[in-house]
Amino acid sequence: MKKNPFKMLTLVVAIALTAGCTSTSAPAPVPANNAAGGTSVKKDSIVYAQSVAITSLDTAGMQPQGYPSGYEAAFAIYNGLVKFDDKLEFKPDLAEKWMTSSDGKTWSFSLRKDVKFQDGTPFNADAVVSVYTKMLDKTYNTGASTLWAPIDKIVKVDDYNVQILTKEPYGGLLNTLAHGSALIPSPAALEKYGKDIGLHPVGTGAYILDKIEPGTQVVLKANDNYYGGKPAYKQITFKYVGDASSRIAALKSGQADVIDAVPVEQADDLKSSPNVDLINVPGLQVFGIGLNQNNTILQDKNVRQALNMAIQKEAIVKTLFKGYGTVLTSPLAPNTTGYVKSGEYSFDVEKAKKILADAGWKAGADGTLEKEGKKLSFNLRTPDGMYPNDVIVAETMKSQLKTIGVDVKINKVEKSTFWDGIKVPQAKVDFDMVLFGYNPSHGNGGIQLDALFATNPDAAKNPPQWNFNWYSNKAVDELIQNANKEVDQQKRTQLLGQAEKMIWDDAPYIWLYAKNNIAAKAKSVDGIKVLPVVFTLVHEAK
Repeated sequence: MKKNPFKMLTLVVAIALTAGCTSTSAPAPVPANNAAGGTSVKKDSIVYAQSVAITSLDTAGMQPQGYPSGYEAAFAIYNGLVKFDDKLEFKPDLAEKWMTSSDGKTWSFSLRKDVKFQDGTPFNADAVVSVYTKMLDKTYNTGASTLWAPIDKIVKVDDYNVQILTKEPYGGLLNTLAHGSALIPSPAALEKYGKDIGLHPVGTGAYILDKIEPGTQVVLKANDNYYGGKPAYKQITFKYVGDASSRIAALKSGQADVIDAVPVEQADDLKSSPNVDLINVPGLQVFGIGLNQNNTILQDKNVRQALNMAIQKEAIVKTLFKGYGTVLTSPLAPNTTGYVKSGEYSFDVEKAKKILADAGWKAGADGTLEKEGKKLSFNLRTPDGMYPNDVIVAETMKSQLKTIGVDVKINKVEKSTFWDGIKVPQAKVDFDMVLFGYNPSHGNGGIQLDALFATNPDAAKNPPQWNFNWYSNKAVDELIQNANKEVDQQKRTQLLGQAEKMIWDDAPYIWLYAKNNIAAKAKSVDGIKVLPVVFTLVHEAK
């Protein structure tokens, strides 16, 4: 009897969801406010219940810890030269305007005047040069050094004009400057606090640190001297509430005004809540199954493409993510700088079977395909609890690949050890497939392609970025390099599009989906922004 793959998916999902329904003890309640939308009296403070605890606000560290919550508070305290709007367009921040030289290697920025850091020291060209020069030192900038690597030096022209010189023409500079690592702390505070700056942040932003309890909460108070105007609220509290159900309960009861990381299973319920607004934004984080290019079976592109055709991606997005996601049509998510649609791997079991049969794979006694004494059998590594529905997605992959004669064994790994286990020298790779999600918090498709698909320089060392499956295509390398040297954005996108098409056709991944960023807020609070790069920003709340 022929099996229905969609029913199989539904069955797997139902079983997995049932198995995953465990209770979690609720954390201590957050400070109470008026019920969400339940009063016309304007509050003077808001509470943002976050899914990840903040432990530091050091923009040069391994990202303000934890990610993304630390950056969300950092954007309230600091400013950079430029910033993203909610469509990922570049907008002035501490720089009023900028221009690029004809050779694409010198970027000139005119700075705002009469801006002061929260410690009373002036913001000027000396501050930019001091902080950004430090960021060029990868022993200091431990969190985002690769973003800053194309920069040669920062030069003061006069008190309110600076130049950033790149080693080669570099089209992604504004993405770097809109990233959280380009937020500018007070040089005086850096000198005073040194490595402890993460607990004593001083910027030019709308809010000033009042209290930090690492791992629990960060309390900010309004900066009445903020150059952008007096903030609407006197206080913002970033409160760690790790359990999703507790965050939702806090929002509905008015104990929280904003929450992040709304599970897709509860999004529709929140959407129908009379005093709550659901914020649903297509995100840039792409998910797929990385295929180990050291495995001789997976070195055959026919096999890799057949694996892609065996997966019901649309059904996964609809069933596992309730429609809150987008099936990939490129290695990049739509809205990423440089995105170009590369194609589709439509669900087609019969075509996948034919491709494998033409490549010489035949069913063995147990139904698993075999060729020259080798079985089409793979180990799939997945983190357990790091990504939404990660283990369920892995189980779904196993079920669907079985329909074309592919055997998959799942290896669940604690999220605390996941990264170290995949970023290993070529000879130490002990997996065939890996469930992986990459979020470009810089929004730069050129950097993303370079990080995931540029040839690793040394097989005896760990991958320097995220090409853990050891993909290599010299033509792709050249296109990415040329694109990153192009400051004309239209030409840059054309080059990146060519690279995306080659990577897509090479299929070093089973391409899956980009997830949406889902947050929620009380109807009484306006001005909350959820960026495609994942951050929920509350410092412009009204």
